[in-house]
Amino acid sequence: MLRIALLAGVGLAALGCSRTSVGVAEREGLDAGVTARMDASRPPPLRDAGPDAPEVPIVPCTPALETCNGTDDDCNGAVDDMAPVPCEGGGASFCVAGRMSACPRRCDVCVPGSTRECFTTLCTYWGTETCTADGRSFGRCREGDVAPGCEDVAQRSHDSPALEQCCIDRGLCCRDQFDLDGDGDRRESVGTCDGASCE
Repeated sequence: MLRIALLAGVGLAALGCSRTSVGVAEREGLDAGVTARMDASRPPPLRDAGPDAPEVPIVPCTPALETCNGTDDDCNGAVDDMAPVPCEGGGASFCVAGRMSACPRRCDVCVPGSTRECFTTLCTYWGTETCTADGRSFGRCREGDVAPGCEDVAQRSHDSPALEQCCIDRGLCCRDQFDLDGDGDRRESVGTCDGASCE
């Protein structure tokens, strides 16, 4: 309608100049002006996010330092792809769902670097485990020399509840591999473990 009205107005004005119609060039100029005004009044184009997702406007991205906020700050197409942040006591904090995770406790299970006795199925039947640097677990049982006073038990009973009891009786910190306390936990420490167990 707007185009017809404009053409009619131009045509009437042109009659005074002995012209009865609007030229092709003038029509194209009018068309371009109307189209430009219509484009300026339109909302930004929409991005199709999938058949079940609502369409969202495409917003220009200005790169910034990536932070943990649920958005793509650095405009690389990935949300919250920031590096883990080292924790003072070891381990790291990670960005999860727009929030930084808590730092791990340094002594969740054991004092980092501390040791406890354990029992193997090879040779001496005795070994040692060392607590990991983050304090969250003991490492694997490494075969070693039997504690003094337990040699005969090791040779007679091998890896057994009797050998674990001998470890406890010698005042050592021992892995409860045979669940001597009957609580169902075979990974805990038993015996004298003040320097190895977390409080």
